Amino acid sequence: MNKNKLSSATKHSLPHLSAQEQVKQARLRRDDRRTRRTIGALQNSLVKLLLKKPLREITVTELTESADISRTTFYLHYTDIDDLFSSLEDTIFKRFERIIHDTLIDSSMILHIKVDKTGNVQLPALYEVFKFIHDNTDLCIVLLTNPDSTFLSRIWLEGYTTLMNKAASTHDSKVNRSIEYYYYTVSSGVRGLIEHWLESGMKESVDEVYRLATDFILHNLTFLQRDFKHHF
Repeated sequence: MNKNKLSSATKHSLPHLSAQEQVKQARLRRDDRRTRRTIGALQNSLVKLLLKKPLREITVTELTESADISRTTFYLHYTDIDDLFSSLEDTIFKRFERIIHDTLIDSSMILHIKVDKTGNVQLPALYEVFKFIHDNTDLCIVLLTNPDSTFLSRIWLEGYTTLMNKAASTHDSKVNRSIEYYYYTVSSGVRGLIEHWLESGMKESVDEVYRLATDFILHNLTFLQRDFKHHF
């Protein structure tokens, strides 16, 4: 049998969904879209309420009324308000976790740096952070300022662990110690910059505040050059 006949035979032997199976698949896709809308409505309502009061004061009743969703539907997805908040936090954390790994792992340098056509040094992953904050301001205010949120501590720990694991490959304690101090200096500075940006009404554009943060990070990077220039 030649290749053409074999391909034709293989093609016609592929299983096809029956009409009943096609209906089932369509229903699953519709249910999945409905689930995403429900979860999105609950998360958005939770964020709005958290801008007004602490997490512990929010009840399932007021949340579901705000989201226009029944209590029964709420309990199909979450056990309580804390469970909803943890789920929301986890979703955003995973996004930032990817940014951290893109910044610190996918590069032979200590940071993932690019140079644009005009010669300006860029930190692409950092831009994603500021763009996300700009596009999800209320959510970020809740995650960054709510006392019940563990988001920031998880982000700093993930960044620290990822960076120090990478630095460990140098086998040089002096270099690693310098990198550790660099991380805490920069992370504290960027956190303060973000908080001030939010508290001052985000008067600067994403590009402006990103440039400020990039210049701060790169300026502080220079003090490491003498220690790790032969390692990264």
